[in-house]
Amino acid sequence: MSRALGIDIGGTKIAVCRLDDDLAPTATEKVPTALLRRGTVRFADDLAVLIRSRLTPGVAAVGVSLNGVLSGQQVVWSSLMGGRVDFPFGDYLSQHVGLPVHVDDDIHAMTVAEAELGAGRDGRPFAMLNLGTGIGVGCYDGGVLRGAFAAGLIAELPVSVPAMGGWRSLDRTVCGRGIREMYLERTGRAVDAVGVFRRADAGEEAAAAVVDIFAQQLGAVLQMVSKFYHPVRIVLNGSIALAASQFLPRALSVYRSGLDEIFLGEVTVSTVAHAAERGTVLQSAGRRG
Repeated sequence: MSRALGIDIGGTKIAVCRLDDDLAPTATEKVPTALLRRGTVRFADDLAVLIRSRLTPGVAAVGVSLNGVLSGQQVVWSSLMGGRVDFPFGDYLSQHVGLPVHVDDDIHAMTVAEAELGAGRDGRPFAMLNLGTGIGVGCYDGGVLRGAFAAGLIAELPVSVPAMGGWRSLDRTVCGRGIREMYLERTGRAVDAVGVFRRADAGEEAAAAVVDIFAQQLGAVLQMVSKFYHPVRIVLNGSIALAASQFLPRALSVYRSGLDEIFLGEVTVSTVAHAAERGTVLQSAGRRG
């Protein structure tokens, strides 16, 4: 029986995950984010309707994660809701859903799930690198490092990418959006990240070059994460991590080549599915935070 409902809101899709008492997913579905009114706080109204329509007997709590800047249960900034909104998202959803709703940004929710269910269960410091449509990093050392608002939102950090002609942000390089954009610039063809990986695997030169650029830049990001946080391990999660076999060896070569051995951490791919949804539900139960 489902005891909780987890909602992970992405730029293109909303993942709905039903969870039992052990946080095992019992049913999942994906809903296009475009079905909700983006760019306005009315997004919250539509989300409340979506949640109510998915509630089943026995569900006692709801966890919601999204890409944005949060202060507690308040959304300070989110492109989904129109930018700077200072909106009491958690309280608003709780009132309109009729159940306790805990909200968090996706990066830190995933880090919570990794600490409880994955590579962080041994209690040692780790970093969680989310490689999805965008990129972000979470750090755990007895608790999630959150900063004043949302530490780890590194998407706009500029990096030098000579193979693409100069400087560009990590959001345009080391994530699904970046892979798609770099491939478009090189070929004039619009192909999503999954398609680029498939074409590279099939031997297409342009796709292989983009994957190599991505891998090199990921190696540099791994170096930065190790220098910033000194984690024992770095865990990769997100949709792009599913293709790790195609880029991780190259990324690890770059990572290890320019960093003193004392700073090197173990790099692994997460085994925690539905991490953002499970992380928010864990917090709603008061088990982590």
